[in-house]
Amino acid sequence: MSRVLFCWELGGDYGHLSRQLPVALELQRRGHEPVFAVRDLMGAEAILGPHGLRWLQAPLWIGQLTNLPPAISYPELLMRFGFLDARGLTGICRAWRNLIELVSPQALVLDHAPTALLATRGLGLPRLNLGDGFCIPPRLRPLPAFRWWQRENAARLQDSERHAWQTANQVLITLGAPPLVDFSEIAVCDANVFCTFRELDHYPERPDGDYAGPIFSLGQGVPVHWPQDGEQRIFAYLKPGFPDLERVLEALSKSPASVLAHVPGASRQMLTRFSTANMAVSERPLDMQQASTQCDLAVCHGGAGTTAAMLLAGKPLLLLPMQMEQTMTAKRLETLGVALAMPREAVGQAPRFLKRTLAEASLAARARSFALDHSGYDQRATVHLAADRCESLLSAAR
Repeated sequence: MSRVLFCWELGGDYGHLSRQLPVALELQRRGHEPVFAVRDLMGAEAILGPHGLRWLQAPLWIGQLTNLPPAISYPELLMRFGFLDARGLTGICRAWRNLIELVSPQALVLDHAPTALLATRGLGLPRLNLGDGFCIPPRLRPLPAFRWWQRENAARLQDSERHAWQTANQVLITLGAPPLVDFSEIAVCDANVFCTFRELDHYPERPDGDYAGPIFSLGQGVPVHWPQDGEQRIFAYLKPGFPDLERVLEALSKSPASVLAHVPGASRQMLTRFSTANMAVSERPLDMQQASTQCDLAVCHGGAGTTAAMLLAGKPLLLLPMQMEQTMTAKRLETLGVALAMPREAVGQAPRFLKRTLAEASLAARARSFALDHSGYDQRATVHLAADRCESLLSAAR
């Protein structure tokens, strides 16, 4: 039996743990011991707790940086999490190393854990990078801009990457670890599992990619019960931190469709206000397999798991991105012709966007075409692939 430490540092909600959990359970079934270092302890309680798994708080950057412009690249994103301050970043990396020494794993599985990737460089522990295209940036120099569909300041991209690279190498020198040849090398591990399809990769210019397919929760959550009123069905998964949440819920409640919305931690007042003849709101996760199979349209922010589940079921989407990763997803899906994206400044037009997305036959047709193209996909095969690669690393290290 080997102990495997699953590391998660950036990102929120269910997606990262829902991706790691099936792999961890498969390794556990094979006789190994999975342990987690997680960003969100409440999420761990909800996702990992029912399975009796163990977790610890991941070392995180908690400083508040001000006067930084919106990030235009992955290095600029990481500047908000310590890659501007070598001293602070060194402290977090030492904490990662201390945690690893206490847990004593024989291998690491990293899901959007860039500081853990930096901290474990040179330790000799086998490392598997698990994630979608956003979590595993391409090996390009410089790393491309997030908004690949528009021109960005090339000098700024290079300067930002150089600064983050120099900060990272200062930390590595302090830790006695080999420096990075270039910043994209930070994501290099002994093995990768790209949990996405090529069409959904956040970086369409990636020169290569071993696309294994998405991993997301199916068959979990409470059963789906649609309101009786309404001919078409809309499933919505909206975050409580979305600034325009109530305006979108209001638009959904006034639509002619039967609406089922999941809002994590929704208040009793919200549940009461938006529980009508044609709409129900649940604060608990819903069975995504039922929801994706039965709905005609999905409304969400653009999380990797939800979008993949809906597209594999052949359902179009209306996307309300809240951050850059979701914005990149929204642009990819609009390019594929399977979704519309509603920018925040257009939230007053939500009823029109809902009506258009339901009525536009080409969106549904292209979503069905996507599902047909991937009709043979079985995410259990991706879970087994990830577990196989992890076991191969364990065997090679013995």
